[in-house]
Amino acid sequence: MKCTFELNSKGYIKQRESFDLEFKQSFHYGDSLALYCRSLVGMANNKGGELIFGIKDSPREPIGLKNDRFENCDPNRINQFLIAFFSHEIHWSIETLEYHGNSFGRISVEESSIKPVVCTAVYKNILREAAIYYRYRGETKEICYPELAAILQAEREKEKLLWLKHVEKIGEVGPQNIHLIDTFNGEISTGKGKILIDKSIVKALKFIKEGEFTEKKGAPTLKLIGEISGEVDTTNIPKTDFLYPYRFANFNEEMGINNFQFQAILWKLDVKGNAKYHTEISVGKSSLTHKYSQAFMDRLKSIMGRYPEWLNKTVEDFKKHRK
Repeated sequence: MKCTFELNSKGYIKQRESFDLEFKQSFHYGDSLALYCRSLVGMANNKGGELIFGIKDSPREPIGLKNDRFENCDPNRINQFLIAFFSHEIHWSIETLEYHGNSFGRISVEESSIKPVVCTAVYKNILREAAIYYRYRGETKEICYPELAAILQAEREKEKLLWLKHVEKIGEVGPQNIHLIDTFNGEISTGKGKILIDKSIVKALKFIKEGEFTEKKGAPTLKLIGEISGEVDTTNIPKTDFLYPYRFANFNEEMGINNFQFQAILWKLDVKGNAKYHTEISVGKSSLTHKYSQAFMDRLKSIMGRYPEWLNKTVEDFKKHRK
């Protein structure tokens, strides 16, 4: 993928490091990987951002990477480090760029949907357990009170909206028709009693939240144990339209994406089969229809808003993949 830099008369990059941009001259593993991940999490706790590799410091000169270490980097290595040392998943991507015959690296990260992302373990003198890292203008450091207070207030507002949606849903179907699934104690409260669920499959109950209880072919089956003192009204299990409200036509209408572009996006983001973003339901005896979640719509809008050329590059890569 090609990239551009805005240079001054001396050939130095005009843009300075900021809350969403950090330059690195080269790419390394070890302690450097911890520093990169700290910056990515700091940006995720802010508004997202990117690390650009191949930029000389003082002055900021685009010299390119001098070896293939970045190009040969296994993304899983970065992902495993993030999982091991931070509390929540963040969405990030890695790619190699070209500029005037030189190669550059970019690791970009989206704003986290759950904040704050907290450090869960110590790594030398770089990461501190329970620390919250935040990207300020030109530096990543532990968060200060004003930014932390703003994050917590925003999360409280999100929780209020979620409760309002739940209350509205209860009002629509009636309190007498609501059944609650307690994934901590392994119980389904029916209003008339409780159904106990085998603890060995309580963790698998996530598929109910994702709308796969009855509509997804091959979904797991609940094993019920003990005395059943009530019956679950399966007609009130969350509907696919609520959990996956979008079809391709919605993306076409809202974002102007044609069918081929949409297929390229699904391939690039590995959407199909990811229950967070996609499900398929049977229509008749032999047909399937594909539906997509609000999380997928939000993620796609975020990527395309931040990187205007991303869709064109994705389509080009998809064409090469099909060949």
